Amino acid sequence: MKKLHLKLSAIATCILFPLLFIFHKGKRTAYLFTFLVLVTLSSCYLNYYRTNTKPAIDATTVSKLSSESRYFIIHFRNSTNGLEQAYVKGDSLYGTIVPLPLQHSKYLYPQVNNENNRVKHIDKADALMEVHLYTNAENRLDDVMFSAPIGSFTRADIYELNKSATTTNHILSTVGIITTVALIVGTIAAIAAANAAAAVATGACNCPQVYMENNGDYSFASGLYSGAVYASLERMDYLPLNTIAPDAKNISFKIANGKNEEQFINKVELLQVNHLKGTNVLPDRHGNIIPYGVTHLPATATTNGKDDIIATLKATDNKYYSFNNAANENGFSDVILGFDKPEGTTNAKLIIHARNTYWGGLLHKEFLNLFGDNFEKWKDKQEKADPKELEKWQTDQAQPLMVYIKTKEGWKFIDYFPLIGNTASRDMIMELNTQNIPGEKIEIKLETAYRFWDIDFAGIDYSADEYFTTTVVEPEEAIKSDSTDQSTTLLNSDKTYTHLTGDDFVFFRYKVTAVPENNVPTYFLVSGGYYHSLEQITGKTNYNELYKFKKKAAFDHFSREKYKEAQDVAAIMNGIKQD
Repeated sequence: MKKLHLKLSAIATCILFPLLFIFHKGKRTAYLFTFLVLVTLSSCYLNYYRTNTKPAIDATTVSKLSSESRYFIIHFRNSTNGLEQAYVKGDSLYGTIVPLPLQHSKYLYPQVNNENNRVKHIDKADALMEVHLYTNAENRLDDVMFSAPIGSFTRADIYELNKSATTTNHILSTVGIITTVALIVGTIAAIAAANAAAAVATGACNCPQVYMENNGDYSFASGLYSGAVYASLERMDYLPLNTIAPDAKNISFKIANGKNEEQFINKVELLQVNHLKGTNVLPDRHGNIIPYGVTHLPATATTNGKDDIIATLKATDNKYYSFNNAANENGFSDVILGFDKPEGTTNAKLIIHARNTYWGGLLHKEFLNLFGDNFEKWKDKQEKADPKELEKWQTDQAQPLMVYIKTKEGWKFIDYFPLIGNTASRDMIMELNTQNIPGEKIEIKLETAYRFWDIDFAGIDYSADEYFTTTVVEPEEAIKSDSTDQSTTLLNSDKTYTHLTGDDFVFFRYKVTAVPENNVPTYFLVSGGYYHSLEQITGKTNYNELYKFKKKAAFDHFSREKYKEAQDVAAIMNGIKQD
């Protein structure tokens, strides 16, 4: 069986010590050693939590959390304190201010709405009971009793276990452990390969990292222009900044270099869109601002023509469908959405909430490993390649999320949702021309490579466009970590770049412009550029395997093959446990 190199470097040191003994034993002993490693490394498995960050919270939710005996933590401008004996009366929160206990002081600065926030097993009981409320008020040292209008809080975090990320990590960790042990048993040379391996158990996509500032604390928001790993793939990205309060006067964030990468940032601007209350706005992948109102859920949502996944897609609730169904006639996984169509409708707006998967990140690394010692030559060639040809290859492999609409003639391709990485999910929108769609139904197909995307929500809006205005907010500061001013460099899309390496970052600060009466603002970080992975790839080039990727849907087949290998290894593990 070909080995799936998951490269869990975090556990490598745990395995090296028994290595002194393993080579003197037979196959049966090797299996016994594998089982012992699984038991020994149970503490190496990671647990993740969600922050469920919102820019506001209501009295009903706070009252419910109080009745559940949640532990409240108040983030003042000048201190962070516990709030005990918390209760709600009217629209205000009351309680007793206390010094923050040690057990509730360990997870105060999470990455907001990020899937990679870790919590130690020993801390789970305390940390996952926490509710963090942020206020612009200061805590006076002589204050004991606390009271504040619930509407005055600028941010609310309600911690909970991230079951999907925790389960995924445990599966990948187990497979990685088994794979590593198999390499140890099979060949000493694999030890060197494991030590040289790159380093991410989750296959996380780094790219430029955006961190929002709140009272001096930074929380992770998302990555930018994921997949733009060569100059020829440079593109613009339009990141919704959902954690900014509508009444914010100042906005600050930083864009930081990713691990083992270098960034080439071409442009950064803060876009403020003012629109009516009750209306939402999102940019499509081309930068067009599209307003929308109430989204209508699909009447049907099927895979393979039979699996009903409406319950999964009915709300943005971190319950994902991972496109793991059998290949369709094009050789890809898909979801077919059926929507009721009002009479006379000529235009619709498709809204989804989605992300790329951790498996997709692992798969991309496995693909790059096929180049071996020739990777640098291939990368240099890609730097100068025709962007249209690279885009065609990506769409031929359905790495973006492809969107089709059912017409009289069959499925018609509309556009695609671009790669957004697996560090954070986001809302995305696409306009659909439904003028020539007959009947009272609209069928939309979302298609991608096997397990390459997670989709959390899908809906459609038929409302007419509401009025909105846009303003580009000029930065008051755009300072690189070496204290150089980057304002001019990042002003336009040109061939002048801000280059980030190592721990470099750029800090941005903006003063928000006035909002028209009866309007609310929504903010987007508009940025363009590309990045390079600095990971070193060595080994023999697998020409036979690489040749297959000239064909359409090869990436889907590659993903299914590798996932099957992972399942086979898991089966071996289960067999060892039963023995």
